[in-house]
Amino acid sequence: SSDLYFMNKTAKRVVATILTTVMTVGAATVVSADDLSITLSHQPYSHALPSYIGEEEGIFEENGLNTEILWFSSGNTQNEALGANEWDAGACGTPPAIAAGIAYNAKIVGFSVDDTVSVDYWVRADSDIAAISGEVEGYPDILGNADTWKGKTILCPTQTSAHYMLIATLSAMGLTQNDVSIVHMDVPSAYTAFKAGQGDIVALWDPQSYQAEEEGWVKASSGEASGETMPTVLVASEQAIEENWDAVYAWVKNYYEISEKYKDDIDTQSEYLLQMQLDNGIDTAEELARRFVEDRPLPTLEENVEYFKGEAGNTKADEVVNKIVQFFIDQGTYTEDDLTTLKENGFVDGEFIRAIAEEKGISME
Repeated sequence: SSDLYFMNKTAKRVVATILTTVMTVGAATVVSADDLSITLSHQPYSHALPSYIGEEEGIFEENGLNTEILWFSSGNTQNEALGANEWDAGACGTPPAIAAGIAYNAKIVGFSVDDTVSVDYWVRADSDIAAISGEVEGYPDILGNADTWKGKTILCPTQTSAHYMLIATLSAMGLTQNDVSIVHMDVPSAYTAFKAGQGDIVALWDPQSYQAEEEGWVKASSGEASGETMPTVLVASEQAIEENWDAVYAWVKNYYEISEKYKDDIDTQSEYLLQMQLDNGIDTAEELARRFVEDRPLPTLEENVEYFKGEAGNTKADEVVNKIVQFFIDQGTYTEDDLTTLKENGFVDGEFIRAIAEEKGISME
């Protein structure tokens, strides 16, 4: 909630000020807490966990990085705040990152949790879509067919991973988003609206997906069913890269170190995810939090080295991102000019991963 946001903001500023005062009064040689500061942008999901743990455990602070996390419900609201220059770096799905790259010249500086498993599309048990299976050739887990999907009203947050996977699902049936009516809604609101009888299909991610099962709704498609892969990404603003490079570097480096430290510790991850989601008003529970983290392995530096190694512009990272941009171009969301702009601006930016790999003696050839 906005109250939480302002409370956190003020509290952290006060703490930062006190720390700075204590450190500077204590001894002139101590590095002040204001030495490196960064404002982070997150949603209360797995891709925020390393940052959340970093703050809660004091890891960032130990490493001379003063952080403040701003919380958002989806990628579009993160982008609105980026437009107002409210944050330096953070994590989101690839689609909102692309929108941020086109609108504000933000950069993708790393890859996080795979989002493919996150997104599902649900219908009510009495839907004509639920009555048909096995009619979408090559996509056994998509229910219904072109005729039953056509004209449906779908509650879905636009310019997000959920939107992308929805287009992929429609595409599998030879349809486009023009064949349906997409109503933009954040997932928690969409869940509530669908429960109240609005819409024919709803796009959800966890924990709402788990609750959809309990409601007796039927999964008509999903990210996995669509056959596409969707990584979440770390992004940094153009201004932060130009003016606050060291802080972005420190955050990215710490992010993957924390991620690797807790990758196999499902208990700790679950505890922190539960706390983070409850703090942000998400209705969840211990067993849901555990299932959530088990489904989503945290990323490693090694995976990122694989993404970014080789010649800039021709890396695996470029290939993955360009494919998603091309998909949106085919759907009429973006133009070829947008793709050219992204490429010319170096939207897929491996400089931080390269610098970290170099510091750790890892080859990127």
